Order: sequence, then structure tokens, then C-alpha cells
Amino acid sequence: MPGREFTQQERARGILKALAETSQATTTELATALETHPLTVERHCRALQRAGYVRRCTGGAYALVETDLDSSAPSPDDATVGRQRSTNPAD
Repeated sequence: MPGREFTQQERARGILKALAETSQATTTELATALETHPLTVERHCRALQRAGYVRRCTGGAYALVETDLDSSAPSPDDATVGRQRSTNPAD
């Protein structure tokens, strides 16, 4: 949507939704689907990859990480998007 600013969480959800519908997509394909710049999508995809939601495939495409618990797309929150998960068990 031209003129509308999206939050990180909204953009991350858009990426996850697009990947759930297509199984895998390149940064350019995701940018076209989300009507945003490819570098913005790449940054969000890398954050989602660090958070464990997506994986990088051969050829540079991204795909959802498959889980045994739920076949639906994960729903990231502000606590995980853009930051790495803590490895400290006390957190």
C-alpha cells in the first residue's frame, strides 16, 4: 500500500504468510508481493532466519522452517523479530 508504513511485526507476518502460500520465494519475489524494497525484505528474512522461522534454500530463496508441532505459519512477536533469541536458560 503506497503511503502506509508497516511495523516490523506486520512485515514479518507478511513474509511468513507469503512463504506459507508459495513454499519458498526469493527476496525479489517477496518484495514484489509485499510492495517493498528487496533490501528491506532481505533484512527481515535474515532476522526471521536468526529467530528460527525461515531458512535459506539453495539459490538464495527463503522457506518456512518446518516444525512437528504446527503446520501453520508461525506468528512472530516484537520480542523475536529483529533480535536473536537468548541462549541463557534463565531468560
